[in-house]
Amino acid sequence: MWITETAIPLMIICSIAAVFLFIRWYLRHQTRYLVGCVVMLAALGGFYFLELSIVTERERVEADLYGLIHAFENKEEKTTLDYFSPRADALRGMVQVALKLVTIDGQLRITDLETELRSENSVATTHFRANGAATYGGITGRQPTRWELTWQKMGGEWKVTKARRLNPITGEELQVLAAQ
Repeated sequence: MWITETAIPLMIICSIAAVFLFIRWYLRHQTRYLVGCVVMLAALGGFYFLELSIVTERERVEADLYGLIHAFENKEEKTTLDYFSPRADALRGMVQVALKLVTIDGQLRITDLETELRSENSVATTHFRANGAATYGGITGRQPTRWELTWQKMGGEWKVTKARRLNPITGEELQVLAAQ
């Protein structure tokens, strides 16, 4: 478990310390300040590579969300359904219908992504907005949508167990395939 969700604050602190130590070295020409500056720059690089190597559960869920969206955009039925729990038969059925009825024109733009982990990191909820051009029922247009997906960790993989479509403005629940 990493101490923060991102190493950017630690990297900023190292950068500020390195600049401070460099200025002290420039004014006094004492080697210890230059050594301190080099140590801070090395720590900055270390935090950067450490951040790249550590993937938190939150980042895994978000990566799976983007994988799900990419598979849906490309109408890859098997890949899309692999992101859903095998026990969520009704949800899997809705996804199959949506894959047949909805065509995404281009790529969806995902914004306002929030991921919350619960139950000792075994259940996650993602809340996001997906905007893009789509064709549904013979009508093509840009449609803003807002979603809340509940994920559960099953056998080391995150699977969607529940999906709620929300009104983009009020947040009230809508029918998944209903016209807005």
